[in-house]
Amino acid sequence: MGGGETGASSLPGSVVDGPLNLFLIERLVSEIEWSAEDERALHLKKVLRAQTGDRVDLGVIDGPRGKAQVEWTHRGAVRLLPKWEPPHDSDLLPISVLVGLSRPQTCRKLIEQAATCGVSQIIFFKSDKSESSYASSSLWNQEWRRLLIKGCEQAFACHLPRLSRVSSLDEVEQVVERTTYVRLALDPYESKQSLESMELAPKDSLLLAIGPERGWSNRERRWLRSSGYLFRHMGPRVLRVETAMVAALGALSVPYWSTNKG
Repeated sequence: MGGGETGASSLPGSVVDGPLNLFLIERLVSEIEWSAEDERALHLKKVLRAQTGDRVDLGVIDGPRGKAQVEWTHRGAVRLLPKWEPPHDSDLLPISVLVGLSRPQTCRKLIEQAATCGVSQIIFFKSDKSESSYASSSLWNQEWRRLLIKGCEQAFACHLPRLSRVSSLDEVEQVVERTTYVRLALDPYESKQSLESMELAPKDSLLLAIGPERGWSNRERRWLRSSGYLFRHMGPRVLRVETAMVAALGALSVPYWSTNKG
């Protein structure tokens, strides 16, 4: 176990919106100190209104959870003294999401919400209808990782999904985590069957493909069919990419919930 952790969050900005369910840190330590300007210290003070002696929830990325006692210093910094629980198994679902590169603001929502929902992997690909400029967004520096962390903090979870980017659908097989998936593609235009018709077992691993904001190209539809993807729809309404992902994950996660509880 390490000694202590200091420093500010890697994501620029002010206090985190809304109360966090836990704070995720990078490594297992016996003591943490955040400066008065650190957004996490500000969150503890202004949002959670934590007092000296209070206890807050912590987690280590891909590690254990614990409770930490709060101690405010005379400099306005906060010292946390955690007591860690035993390690726990990953609660990530055996679901990977393959999604066409969209506007950065849409991708930000996708990353955070996918992490909150507990997918195992997020794969972005440059679609035939993706703008080239999307790939050069500052999102793809280190902001994406902070969004994964933020989504997991909301979910009271420690295990982060893996995130990958590829240049096209043809490169997807190079980064998928498993070789055997139930492969599913959302398409409100050409699908003949609804998502409700899917029958999944808890042992199944699922790869869910979602097109970019402008939808699939005809070439991509041919590629998906030839690669064994089943086309499904969620009714007649055309949803935003991030809305379609969350709605689909809610429906498709049901078979896994009982096996991942506890």
